[in-house]
Amino acid sequence: MKDITPFLLFNILIVSLGSLLFGYHIAELNAPEDVISCRKRGVSLDLSLRPCIPMSPQTYGFVTSIFSVGGLGGAITAGSIADRYGRKRAALFYSAGFIIGPIFMTIASDVTTLSIGRLISGFSAGSSVVIAPLYIHNVAPSEYAGLFGASTQVIINFGIIVAQFLGLFLSNIPFWRLILAIGGFIGLAQALLLPFCVESPKWLASVGKTGLARRSLAKLRGRNNIDDEIAVYAALGSDIDDAFADDEENTANQRLLDSPTEISNNISKKVTLYEFLTTVEHRRQLIAIVGIMIAQQFMGINAIIMYGVGILKVIIPSGATLINVLVSLLNLFVTAGAARFIDKVGRKSLLLTSIAGMGVFSALLGVGIIFKIQVLSGVATLMFVSSFAIGLGPLPFMIASELVDHDAVGAAQSIGLTTNWLATFAIASGFPILREIVGDGEVFFIFAALGVVFFWFVLQAIPETKGKTVDEVWGHTRRVD
Repeated sequence: MKDITPFLLFNILIVSLGSLLFGYHIAELNAPEDVISCRKRGVSLDLSLRPCIPMSPQTYGFVTSIFSVGGLGGAITAGSIADRYGRKRAALFYSAGFIIGPIFMTIASDVTTLSIGRLISGFSAGSSVVIAPLYIHNVAPSEYAGLFGASTQVIINFGIIVAQFLGLFLSNIPFWRLILAIGGFIGLAQALLLPFCVESPKWLASVGKTGLARRSLAKLRGRNNIDDEIAVYAALGSDIDDAFADDEENTANQRLLDSPTEISNNISKKVTLYEFLTTVEHRRQLIAIVGIMIAQQFMGINAIIMYGVGILKVIIPSGATLINVLVSLLNLFVTAGAARFIDKVGRKSLLLTSIAGMGVFSALLGVGIIFKIQVLSGVATLMFVSSFAIGLGPLPFMIASELVDHDAVGAAQSIGLTTNWLATFAIASGFPILREIVGDGEVFFIFAALGVVFFWFVLQAIPETKGKTVDEVWGHTRRVD
């Protein structure tokens, strides 16, 4: 594969550790929930730290969900910091949170300290899913940008698997603290290795450092004959970077990446966030983007990722953690496989299939839990996650960029990202309370009912975008002033 060098892969791998930690921190509190919150006793070694931290399900839900608050803050600030100081330096700055956050969590003896650690880790995680795709696109050869860009979601899922796998063996007193500490060691590894990576050549060229850009690009490509690529950077200068910034700095999952030629032909006055929120012209686009982001979270995927062990242990006491590991593995493979045919099948049909599948298997999971049918519960959980991975997982951010003109992509992605984080917080904090009120199995009937609502919403409000221009998507003729 042309220009795919070991040094390029090294750079992508190190920066992608932030995406891995995003997934890791989402899932790290799942398996050891009963142990951490003192609902399950174990043998304690002679340590100065408390063996566990007494917490109600509602308090544990708050500690879990505070990660999303930090994530929103990190996602909002990451773009401007990366644009001002560079992608590599921004990644290095945020890697500090991946060290400090786990330190707080590992030594925590009270809810406050544990929450502070989760908040800091969330801040760095939110930034990483903005910076990593941006950096990867900047350093990858243009013909492979989509391939490497699509790897971000796979890496996030791999981080979830790592956390669930460790929980299989370390969910006891006092070793649950190791689960939290290992995230810090991964963050430390990233911080130590990032200095050996190069800065984005495109960013360097955009701020006038053409010499440094040339040296960085030569290292990445493994050759000195890079005049054509450098010439593109030098000619377009900051226009490239501005266009990339709006398209990518505000998205965690965008995969459709324009080439420099396409960007140079589409640079125009950007639609501001205020304009996008208030003008009638963008009203249908706003409703579609906000709705699909809410649907992604409110169909309940993070109820399984964050609380799956606690849910399944009601009927499968000895196998709940293992099933969650299998769920994460399946999510990884289905997500990787789905990336191959997303462009071959219509976006809308995949979304409808995904939502319908999640709704049906959510209802079956509820039945399995209520009537304590182990096989039904296990299979329904696996199929629920698979349904998410084929559509509602990878597509919302992609669709958000395809529903709007190039000059409004930045605003659309900002709104989508903010909505997504807020919806994540709502599910993470609200699910334990809802589960306590209506019951372990009955709560999944709520997700099944929401599936009907979101299926109707997609039918009515989300147009097909595959292979269409924005004007064709919305069925109108562009106005020329």
